[in-house]
Amino acid sequence: MNYYYLVPFFILISCSKSYQNETPLENIHDQVSSSVEITLTEKGNIKALIKSNLLERNNENLELKLTDNVNVDLYDDNYKHKSLITSHYAFVSEKENKIHAFGDVVVAADNGQQLLTDSLLWDNKKDKIFTDANLTFISGDFDTLYGMGFESNIDLTDWKIIKPRGSINNE
Repeated sequence: MNYYYLVPFFILISCSKSYQNETPLENIHDQVSSSVEITLTEKGNIKALIKSNLLERNNENLELKLTDNVNVDLYDDNYKHKSLITSHYAFVSEKENKIHAFGDVVVAADNGQQLLTDSLLWDNKKDKIFTDANLTFISGDFDTLYGMGFESNIDLTDWKIIKPRGSINNE
């Protein structure tokens, strides 16, 4: 048997390159920063102050990924602080001017009301917060409400629970 024909075959196999474990280029971030503070403004007026321990930026889709102790302070049109959003991580869309917060999200309004949920969207253009997730809402009177789906202004004074649940004791 002639083995000379098998040598080029083994050389070709050993020289091939596997692409299975490579990271696609679209998932690679362009910039990484630590201990960041970002100010979002509208017509020169502060709308949000965002703080995070780590920021990853992708220039291709104009998205920021914030991780590790994310805090978003929200302000009204008169530059007055209205609420604080905390979460494990968040995505800031520079195109859409929105912030998506995830992981033990808490919205604490300056008036004492609180919203607790797993995910939240703040739309700067509408100046409203939204969630489709399960939630707990604690009013300023310490009433606790539960539901799924929520919509409100940034200071939690004009709110709506889309699918409320629970019971009320009238005694």
